[in-house]
Amino acid sequence: MNRPLFSHRLTVMLAAIFALTFTARIAAAQSAGQLESELSSLSGQMSSAESSDSTADQVVGKLDAAEGEFAKLASSGKVDKGSLIPVYRQLESMLDRMQTAWSKKKDDCIAQIDNGGQCDYDKPEQLALRAAYPLAWLRFTAATTLFDDSAEQSKKLLNQSIDGFTASMLAMPDPNLIRENTLGRAYCERELGKFDHAEYDHAVADFKKIMEDGTGTQQYAAAQQGLSTTYAKMGKAEDAAKMMPVSPGGHGGSGQFMLQLQTLFQAERATSDPAKKAEYHKQIIDAMKSKENDKEGWAIDVSAASKFPANAIQEFGGSSDPFEKWLLAAVLLARKDESGAAKYYSEACDSGKYPKACRFAAEIYQREKRYDLVAAMLTKIAAGGGADASQAVFLKYSLAHDRWQKSGQKDTALESEWVKDAQEYLQKSPGGDHAAELQVALADRLERQGDLVGAGEMYSKVKGDPEFTFTAKFKAAESYYKQLLGAQSTSKDKKAQAVPINTEQLRKLALADLNESIKMGPEAERAANSAAKKSIREIRGEATYMLASILEEDQDHVDYAQVAPLLVGYESNYPMMNTKFQDVIDWRITALDHLGRYDEVNTDVAALVERSKGDPAKQDFIKGLGIEFWKTAQAAKDNNDEKGYKANAKLAATAYKGFAEMAAAGKIPVKNLTGTLSIYAQALQAIGQDEEADRVFQEVVKADPASPDANAGLARRAQEKNDWKAANERWTAVENTAAESDPLWYEAKYQLAIIYDKQGNVQGACSKLAQTRAEHPTLGSDDMKVRWDKLQRSLCLDHHA
Repeated sequence: MNRPLFSHRLTVMLAAIFALTFTARIAAAQSAGQLESELSSLSGQMSSAESSDSTADQVVGKLDAAEGEFAKLASSGKVDKGSLIPVYRQLESMLDRMQTAWSKKKDDCIAQIDNGGQCDYDKPEQLALRAAYPLAWLRFTAATTLFDDSAEQSKKLLNQSIDGFTASMLAMPDPNLIRENTLGRAYCERELGKFDHAEYDHAVADFKKIMEDGTGTQQYAAAQQGLSTTYAKMGKAEDAAKMMPVSPGGHGGSGQFMLQLQTLFQAERATSDPAKKAEYHKQIIDAMKSKENDKEGWAIDVSAASKFPANAIQEFGGSSDPFEKWLLAAVLLARKDESGAAKYYSEACDSGKYPKACRFAAEIYQREKRYDLVAAMLTKIAAGGGADASQAVFLKYSLAHDRWQKSGQKDTALESEWVKDAQEYLQKSPGGDHAAELQVALADRLERQGDLVGAGEMYSKVKGDPEFTFTAKFKAAESYYKQLLGAQSTSKDKKAQAVPINTEQLRKLALADLNESIKMGPEAERAANSAAKKSIREIRGEATYMLASILEEDQDHVDYAQVAPLLVGYESNYPMMNTKFQDVIDWRITALDHLGRYDEVNTDVAALVERSKGDPAKQDFIKGLGIEFWKTAQAAKDNNDEKGYKANAKLAATAYKGFAEMAAAGKIPVKNLTGTLSIYAQALQAIGQDEEADRVFQEVVKADPASPDANAGLARRAQEKNDWKAANERWTAVENTAAESDPLWYEAKYQLAIIYDKQGNVQGACSKLAQTRAEHPTLGSDDMKVRWDKLQRSLCLDHHA
C-alpha cells in the first residue's frame, strides 16, 4: 500500500462530495496520454509479474502510483472524461489481474498446506492485498467522477469497492490498515446513500467506529468530516454542524472549507431557535474572517456567501460588522448588481477598516455617472493618508479633468477643481506615479493662458515615464521657442519692451530642451505602444525643425556643422512634416555647401529635382536654389577659389538640368526659361561642358534673340575659338539689349574693346573705353573699374607712351 497516497485519496473523496473549481489547485498531475503510455510500458511485464514475486512487487508499486495519478487527473476537472475512461479500463484490468493472480497463489498455497504440504502464503497474500487496495480506490474514484451520471455503473463500482475494502480488512490484523479500509468503505456507503438511504446508516456506523479509536489516529479527522457530511446528506443539518470541525484559520483544503461553510449554513437555516441561529452565524463569520486575507480563501467566502444563504442581503446586510458589509458587497458585485455592491462598499468604507471599499464604490459610482458620490468616496480615501490617499487625489483630478474636457473646456468651476487636485497631489507626492501626467496638464493650462515661460518651466519639471518626459521636454522647448518668436516679433513695440524679456536666455533654454528631447526621442518611441509611436515620431520631427530654425536665425553665425547632420534624412524620417521640407532642404543644402560636402549636396539636389517634376511650387524653390548656387560660384571665382567655383557651378547645373529637359521636351516654352537656361549654360561652361552649353545658349537665343545672358555666353565661346567676328556680333547684341544697370552692359563694352584690339582697331578700342568712362565714370562696380583701368592703361596709355 502506498501510504503517501492515502491523504490524496481523502482529497479526491472530498471533491467527489462537493465539486468545486478549487480542486484545480491540487498538485499538477501528468496528462492522460502520459499515464496511458506508462501503463502500456508496464503491460509487457504483466506475465512475468504473475509468476515472479520480485517483478510483481515492482509492477504493483507502479500501478499503485498510477492509481494516485489517475485520481489527480479525474478530480482536477481539467481532463475530458472520455479520454480518461480508456485509461481507467486499462488500469483496472491490470490491478484486477494482479490481485486475481496472487489471490489464487495464496489460495493454492493454503490448499497445499491443508493437504499436508509446506507453503508460505504470506508473500502472495501481501501482493494480492497491495493490488486490492488501489483497485478499490480506483473504482471509487471512477464511480464518483467518470460514471457519476450513470446510476447503475456507479452503484456497481461502489459495491465492488466495498467488497475490496471489506476483504482487505478481514485479512489485515493491523488496526491502522483496518481503519483506512473502513474509511474507504464508509465513503462508498455514503455515495450509495443517494440510491438507498439505508446505506447512510452503514456509513455513519463505519465513521463512528473509526472515531472510537480516539482523536490521535490518522483517520480521526477524515472520519469526523465524513460523518458531518453524511449527516448533511441525510438532512440532519444540526448533527452535521456538531460534527463539523470548526477551526478558523485551519489548514484544511479548499473543498473541506467549503463543506464546513455549507454545513454551517444548512444548520443555521434548519433551526428555528434564534439563539442557535445567531451562534451558527457567528461560526460562519468567524470561519470566513479567518480566510479574508487569503486569495483562495476569500474566493471561497464569496462563493459560499452567494450560494448557501436563502437571501444574502438578509443574511449579512443588517449587521454592524464592517466585514459583513465588505463580504456582501463582493457577493453583489459577483452577481453583477453594481448599485447594490456600491451601497455596501460605501458602508464598509465608512468603518475605516476597508479603504479599498471606498475605491471600489467610487469606481462603480463613476460608471453610473454619480459624480457627487464619487467625489465623496475619494475625499474619504484622501483623508486616510498613505498611498491610497495619493491615488484618491489623482482620481479626483481625473474625474474633474475628464468632465471639464467633456464640457469643451468651458466649465471654469471644474477647471479650478482639477487644478486644485493636481496641485494637491504634486504637493503630497511630487515623485508619485502620476506626477508627470499632472505636471503636463498644468503646463498645458499655462500655455493656453499665454504664460509660455511658466509653461516651459512646468514642463521642464516632468520626470519618470519616458513617454511623458520626452513629450514634456519637447513642450518645454516649444513654449520657449514660441516665446522667443513672440519676443522677436515685438522687439520694436514699446509696450512689449515695458516688460523686458531675456531673449538670449530663452534661446539657451529652447536649445537645451530641444537637444535633450531629440536625444530622448528614439528611446521614447521604442518604449511607446503602437498608437503613441506615430505622435512621438511627429514630435521628433517638430523638435528637429525647431532646433534647426533657431540655429539658422543668425545667418552670419550659423553652426553648419550641427545643422547638416541634424537634417540628413529628414524627409524620409518625418514624412508628416512635409510642409516644412522646403526650409529643411534649403538649410541642409546650405550647410553641406558651406562645409564643402559638395557630393552630398549634389545628390540631395538631384533627388529634389526628380521629386519636384510637375510641382510648380517646388520648381520655383529650385530656381531660387540654383540662383544661390550660381551666386556662390561667382563669389568663389572672385575670391580665386577655383574649387568652390566649379563645385557650386556644378550644383547650379544639377538644379537647372530638369528645366533644360522640360524645355527640350516641349513641356515648358524656352522663352519662359531664358534666364534659368542662360545660368544653366554658364554653369555648364564653368564645369567644362562647352558643347552642351553652346546648344542651350543657341536654344535661348533662338527663342529670345535679345537675351543678354545667352548672347554673352555665345560671345565668350566665340572668343575662346578666336572667332572675333561672331564674338563682336554677340557682344554688340548684349550692348544693345542689356539695361545699363545690368553688369553685362559694362561687360559687353569692355569685351568689345578687347575684340577691337584683336581685330587691329586699337583706336576703336581706346575710343570705346574712353567714351564709356566719360559717360559712366563709376563703370557699374569697383571690380569693373579696376579691370577697366588695367585694360585702358594697357591698350591706350602705355601703348601711346
